[in-house]
Amino acid sequence: IAVVTAASVFVLVIVVVFVLRARPLLRNDLSVSECGGRCPGPQAGCLQGSDRYRRRMARDRKREAIQRLDTDEVLRKLRGSRAGQNYAYACEYTATHAIDESEGVIVGEELDYVIEHGANAWEFVPGPENRGVFVSNGTEIEFSSGEQSLVANLQFPNEQRVYYFETRLDELPSGTNVAVGIAMKDYPPLRMAGWAKNSVAYHTIDGAAYYSHPLDRCRKCIRAQTSDTVGVGWRPRSGKMFVAINGAIVCHIRTPWIQKRLYPIVSADGPCKLNVNVGARAFVLSHGNMRYWGLAPPEGSRPPPP
Repeated sequence: IAVVTAASVFVLVIVVVFVLRARPLLRNDLSVSECGGRCPGPQAGCLQGSDRYRRRMARDRKREAIQRLDTDEVLRKLRGSRAGQNYAYACEYTATHAIDESEGVIVGEELDYVIEHGANAWEFVPGPENRGVFVSNGTEIEFSSGEQSLVANLQFPNEQRVYYFETRLDELPSGTNVAVGIAMKDYPPLRMAGWAKNSVAYHTIDGAAYYSHPLDRCRKCIRAQTSDTVGVGWRPRSGKMFVAINGAIVCHIRTPWIQKRLYPIVSADGPCKLNVNVGARAFVLSHGNMRYWGLAPPEGSRPPPP
């Protein structure tokens, strides 16, 4: 009995020591996730010595430096590139149009519309400035020329942990750049997604993801080509976006937009044909099917009103 008691006490001491040693690490890990990636300092218990933290701080400093540049400086840096063509227009547009930065879910008549139509409720409708853009069946899009962006008519529902949609590149000439991502409402219709404020998008021309500015290339992935499928996932509770190419997740981008009203967006600067799927069909990304990441069920669950 004495031997058993001594062994039990020894095991208990080992467990207590392990728990006491593990508590600071657990606290630090939680702090890193809770502060949205940018750790405010040692008082928050962040792992400041880690490579991950240093990379995040370097990206944040670079982003802040980019945002401080004035229009003339940016245009000088973008001289000769396709990103500089509509930069001044985008700055003027965002300065004169109020952007909805509120948080929320789909409610009211929009919610009734989603319940009635399911995933088919999401459509891309060209605005008055979108010339040479043709949409059939709500999600089959053909661009002809010039920078053009189409934002979906409905936001992400913001009720589950992950939402996901895919864009198939049916026709993508070598000189055309297509961008797929997320944006807030009233995004400049003649500016590529990811190259103006309040948007993040993957670009096919260089296989990179851009965060609200043509100089802020936050991730370098792989280049998508004709017949490839570009997927974009959105995690409203953590403010993180991820990109998938042909069913494989290739990069993640963090944002401060937790529970914000964000919309799917597709853009192009030349002739191409795209087919967007928000959940009406099976996804190429298998996780999206097994975990029901679509924006809504494939079909509506309520009959239309008489």
